[in-house]
Amino acid sequence: MPVLLHILNRPADTLVEEILAAQRDDPLNTVVVIDLTQPDADFDRLVDQVFAADSVASW
Repeated sequence: MPVLLHILNRPADTLVEEILAAQRDDPLNTVVVIDLTQPDADFDRLVDQVFAADSVASW
């Protein structure tokens, strides 16, 4: 099961939301989203997730 990590550097737009929805609809994917626009962004978790992911996208 591939782990797909999405890092949000700005609020998600329509394209990002559509891609996330499509990837989440596939039961073979594990989709992880880390939103760095939040004031309490967890950078330790971000580093852990980057090394655990099979694919990383930054938006």
